[in-house]
Amino acid sequence: MEKFMNKILLIFLVFAISAAAFEGFFVKWNFRDSDFQAEKYSFQALFEGTGHRPFVHRQLLISISKGVAEILPNDTKNAVTKKIQENNFIEQKFSEVKIPPNLLLEYYTVYFLSFVCFFISIFVWRKICIDLTGNYTAGTLAPLAFTIIFPYLETFGGYFYDFSELLFFSLATFFALRGWWIAIILLTPFAEYNKESFFFFLPALYFLLKRILPAKKVIISLAISILIAGGTYLFVISKFADNAGGMVESHIMGNVIAIVMLIYFIGIYLLCNKKIYPKNKILSYVAFPILILIPFIIRGAEYPLPFSVFDTFGFTYSVIGGERAFLLHIALILWVVKFSWKFLDESLKNFAKLALAINTPLIILFGAVFELRNWSLTYPALIILIAFYIKNLIADKN
Repeated sequence: MEKFMNKILLIFLVFAISAAAFEGFFVKWNFRDSDFQAEKYSFQALFEGTGHRPFVHRQLLISISKGVAEILPNDTKNAVTKKIQENNFIEQKFSEVKIPPNLLLEYYTVYFLSFVCFFISIFVWRKICIDLTGNYTAGTLAPLAFTIIFPYLETFGGYFYDFSELLFFSLATFFALRGWWIAIILLTPFAEYNKESFFFFLPALYFLLKRILPAKKVIISLAISILIAGGTYLFVISKFADNAGGMVESHIMGNVIAIVMLIYFIGIYLLCNKKIYPKNKILSYVAFPILILIPFIIRGAEYPLPFSVFDTFGFTYSVIGGERAFLLHIALILWVVKFSWKFLDESLKNFAKLALAINTPLIILFGAVFELRNWSLTYPALIILIAFYIKNLIADKN
């Protein structure tokens, strides 16, 4: 009885925390139907197949919702739709959401599927973290901690398929750690149909699979998975070849300017901190703000990135806090990495390094400036690092 009640309590806690995080996300982004660029990536645009590429390529949950609507008998569908109309809690709770009457079932299907993906992924990560750390407390708290901070990683953009992406990454990591290469191959077409990021995540699994399997088998299985992912992607883009947009959205200029800007600010700090004006300290204090202000004065209209660097406050969970690449959030992540890195074995370190090496050029080329959700390939490594952080934090206290 005690074990049963403990499991029920765990499920309830996971449900409550994931529901809170899901609402924190949904209050901010909902279905993107009210955005000023709704025609590019809103639910309705993706559902109708009129959205812009690459957003319209991410069709898995929408395809499932269409399938559910088609499979249900008309009487059942009408009864469910009528029930939703009587208590359309999504529209009641989120004022910006306006669901077309003919798409009520599809909207609600994707809404619940997104949450289910989020909810299940926590249990998958829990199993991964417990197996790696050997600590039930750390293994349980790590995915819960990541879940509650997830909306802070989605403050500059967020889409319902981000939750299914997280689930597919968790399952792929879980399978790789067990050497279940066939499971990864079977998972690949669904994960790729959800979002093209899975194609790039697959190579990072090499070092996890190699913990169990010989290198030759790992290379062959990943090559098959990558080919399947590539084939799935080609199939998807062929369906929407005539849509507006391109295969990717390029943000390279904005990211290069942002990198230069940050290097400039760091350089100013280091120079002034080393007292480059030793004869007059007041001059040093005056020079610092003047040098900081220069980019604001000479900035171009197209890329006003100095404001992006400092304009990092907003409302998450309906409370004002840091957004985008908020310096405190970045510092905390770096601290967890610094503290926990030494506890990872070589395969986990190489897994994290490879994921970062793949993710970084993709961010520079295609990621919107300071959009942390674009670092999703590194989420698995971060969750594992959090688990080791909590484990050793508990050990230090004991």
